[in-house]
Amino acid sequence: MKQHAFRKTVMVLAAVACSAVSSTTAHAHDTWAVMQDYTLVKPAAPMLNVVSSHLFSFPAKDLVTTDRVASVLFIAPDGTETRGVPAGKDGFRAQHDLKSPGTHLSVVVSPAGFSTKTTEGYKQGKSKKDVDNVISCNYSEKFSKALFTVGKAGGNTFSRTLGHSLEIVPLQDPSAMKVGEVMSVRVLFQGKPLPSATVSGVYAGFSNDPGTFAYSTTTNKEGIAKVKLIHNGPWLLLVKQKSAYPDMTVCDAKSYSSALTFSVR
Repeated sequence: MKQHAFRKTVMVLAAVACSAVSSTTAHAHDTWAVMQDYTLVKPAAPMLNVVSSHLFSFPAKDLVTTDRVASVLFIAPDGTETRGVPAGKDGFRAQHDLKSPGTHLSVVVSPAGFSTKTTEGYKQGKSKKDVDNVISCNYSEKFSKALFTVGKAGGNTFSRTLGHSLEIVPLQDPSAMKVGEVMSVRVLFQGKPLPSATVSGVYAGFSNDPGTFAYSTTTNKEGIAKVKLIHNGPWLLLVKQKSAYPDMTVCDAKSYSSALTFSVR
């Protein structure tokens, strides 16, 4: 009975979160990085894809082509950084085999830019000053992380802060956690804890309906949110933030998104 009540609460919270997101960014796709394999049993060059979608699935769909990605980086448990290089039209792999055992972090930065809605449709890469008949303008920055392991989970790279405008920082290593445990994350905005931020989570296979999440919670005054890992397999956590653009003659708003994927045993 308690489990049923908890699931019902989660679904209600998720529906509220999805409604809030869709009302403000209905046309915008979310972006995240997904590993092709979250557990490497031996040293290898891991592969990842970047996704632009409203539906979290595994294997990934709605892949972003490599020319639409600004940078890919792999960070080992010992702090060693390895550049990601294109592998086909929509994949990336580490430049060489990753040998350090433990939990690794992959980091994807998407190109920042304008999207302006006009009476003739959306104009990508154009500000209000570049086009006529403007309805609204948004400038976006998107950041994605993925945690994976070589051998067993270990090390502190999972909690490394990267200085992104908006960032999800795990306070426990989800790669070492099991179903039913509670994971804490800190959300940072411009390097400072962000209170009252909505953290939405979903595991692969939860729903075939776009924009549907399995879990939703908010950060406290220290920017910390707790997420109960209610299912095994790949997970996505997503946070968004919006603010006014500094010069309203150029654009109306700045939007930020941060995504984290990982796999639960």
